Amino acid sequence: MKLASIDPNHKVEHGGFGWLNAKEWHKLVDMHFRHHLRQKEELESYLKEGI
Repeated sequence: MKLASIDPNHKVEHGGFGWLNAKEWHKLVDMHFRHHLRQKEELESYLKEGI
């Protein structure tokens, strides 16, 4: 099923962000994943520098 075809009124509760529809969940997951990739890059940088 394509994201655009999902009824935006169907929502599921997130513990911190309230009620989210499929598009909002998709955006949140993408943002969260990119956040962890940045954290990973920072940690790898610190390890290379010997900090």
